[in-house]
Amino acid sequence: MRKYFKRHLGQILLDAGFLSRQILAGALQEQRQTKELLGQVLVRMGVLKAPDIKASLLVQGYLSNIEDAVKTAAGERQLLGDILVESRHITVEQLDGAVAEQKLSGEKLGEVLVRLGLVSGQQLDALLSFQRNQATSSANPFRLGELLVTTGHLSRRHLRAALAKQSLSRKKLGEVLVEDGYVEPSQIAYGIGLQKKLMHSVLAAIFSLGVNATSYASDVLLEWDPSADASVVGYRVYYQADSPAQPFQGTGSIDGAAPIDVRNLAAATITGLDPGHVYYFAVTAYDDSGTESVYSNIISVETLAPSTSITYPVNDAIISGTLTVLAESAHNPSVAGMQFFVNGALHASDTASPYEYTWDTSGLTPGSYTLQAKAYDSAGNLTESEKVSVTVEAWDVTPPSVSLTSPLDSTVVSGTIVVSATAADDSIVSRVEFYEDGQLLYAGNKAPHSFNWDTSFVVNGVHVLVAKAYDAAGNFAQSSNISVLVNNVAPDTVPPAISSFTMPVSATSLMVAVSSFVASDDVAVAGYLITESASAPAAGAPGWSAAVPYSFTFSAEGVRTAYAWTKDAAGNVSAGVSSSVAITLPDTVAPVISSFSIPSTSDSLTVGISSFAGSDDVGISGYLVTESATVPLAGVAQWSAAAPSSFTFSAAGTRTAYAWIKDAAGNVSAGASGSVTITLSETPPEKKSSRLKKR
Repeated sequence: MRKYFKRHLGQILLDAGFLSRQILAGALQEQRQTKELLGQVLVRMGVLKAPDIKASLLVQGYLSNIEDAVKTAAGERQLLGDILVESRHITVEQLDGAVAEQKLSGEKLGEVLVRLGLVSGQQLDALLSFQRNQATSSANPFRLGELLVTTGHLSRRHLRAALAKQSLSRKKLGEVLVEDGYVEPSQIAYGIGLQKKLMHSVLAAIFSLGVNATSYASDVLLEWDPSADASVVGYRVYYQADSPAQPFQGTGSIDGAAPIDVRNLAAATITGLDPGHVYYFAVTAYDDSGTESVYSNIISVETLAPSTSITYPVNDAIISGTLTVLAESAHNPSVAGMQFFVNGALHASDTASPYEYTWDTSGLTPGSYTLQAKAYDSAGNLTESEKVSVTVEAWDVTPPSVSLTSPLDSTVVSGTIVVSATAADDSIVSRVEFYEDGQLLYAGNKAPHSFNWDTSFVVNGVHVLVAKAYDAAGNFAQSSNISVLVNNVAPDTVPPAISSFTMPVSATSLMVAVSSFVASDDVAVAGYLITESASAPAAGAPGWSAAVPYSFTFSAEGVRTAYAWTKDAAGNVSAGVSSSVAITLPDTVAPVISSFSIPSTSDSLTVGISSFAGSDDVGISGYLVTESATVPLAGVAQWSAAAPSSFTFSAAGTRTAYAWIKDAAGNVSAGASGSVTITLSETPPEKKSSRLKKR
């Protein structure tokens, strides 16, 4: 069963359903211009991600022969019919028909599928081997765990740990990986989807063997194995153009000369077939009574030879170095292969579409060369393409120069960093590639040559970076190795906690001392903040201090509440802890006299006070009237609790009285004055006795 067959990356991606044929054609056109690898072009175009390309290349490595292909089975074992339907090789209706036929004939399903022409014997053998390998538990590059490692979602160490746990728990590997926190559920879904796609590529490779593929001929020789039934006396050949089903719905259906009775011969030659049509053939056996058997397997034959053309390079193109010569067959159902000729000499053959030949012109003498492709089918038909003339130029043999500029050697890195390189060439640098431990990370063809490397997907430890630069001629150079230590610390998501925050229960100032403020964090407390708002502040808000604050200034007096907060270097903010303070500010505002008056004249030292009124922000606690303009002390005894109604001056004349008020805090108002002229009335002198004294 061992057979070599080439499977190009583009065909693998098509078979898996990663991209359409139109997108592949565009990528191949881009590749011809940039000289990049096809996978690099698809990643740069945003069609696929690097892990998808990396996994698809695994398929290519395991399809060197059919034995390797069938051993790449993964996942749970499937029924043969399910495999054929899922891979779109047959329809559900065809499978149902084969199962119904199996129930009537008692054959195995595979035998029925071969007899009906739905698969060939070689395909059946390969599919049964593929099915058996699905049930094995041996190491396999397409099993879920291996795919997650290959695509960078899982480390080898974590996979081994999960497999060990799975063997004890009997759970599915995906469940174990998610439960232990190695991957996210979305990554498991990605791995399963990728697994199915790669299996489609393997199945497509198996089906491409197709020994019952359509062939081309105008005369067809049919041969079959004679029936072992002794009652069989002859055979009839049935055929129909363009439809595999209509002539075979029931015994006796005919088209034109069909059926052809060949008696007891086990071969027949059908001539005069119309070019451009596909013919389908089946054979029945009959006995002496005319009873006819069911149909044999159906085979198809086509009479139209494939058309062929070279699609790249174009006629009169000027080329140099290594390029990919592409050819296609417009009539492609049964093309068995493509041959490539240079100046009439066969240089290469390709048996799988897209047909291509890598032509290295670097050692050729500059000048004109002729290219031609020839397509052949399984019936031996051969079609030549038109010749394409190209001119080979002298080839550049000087490689470019390249060096990594960032990061520096022996740097410790984490998170996403910029990896940069400089490159130069005597003509032009066509692309620069960056590698990590030999794995391609990024490729680009535009300067400046740099990309953002997310090291969180890399296992912590020492990793080697290198850059490669290519010129248009395919010459390349490699930079010196740069070693970096990847040290990604798990993100800190735990906020600090405040264990103590207290302030005095009362204060006489808006600035209040902090009695205690104690906090802790699993890493370190990076900031402290006290607010009057209960809303948690942002880590980037103003006011945070690196040290514990000794005091806090409130906005007003009264019963006020302060809230304490802490944060860590990761920006996690603690829950707030509150403390309340009753603030009574000292009274420093003196009262104000609004009215003070006395009469302007008086004939007595005691003068009545016409008016004496004032106000205070808290309350007036004392009144005083003096003859001195000096502000009196708040503690002298002369203060009265109520405004006096009169004041006694010390002497007559023009006198001035000064009024004062004070509050309970001892604040004394400014004085208010009033003047009076006091004129006292004189007391008449005492009369002496004038009586005469008699002698």
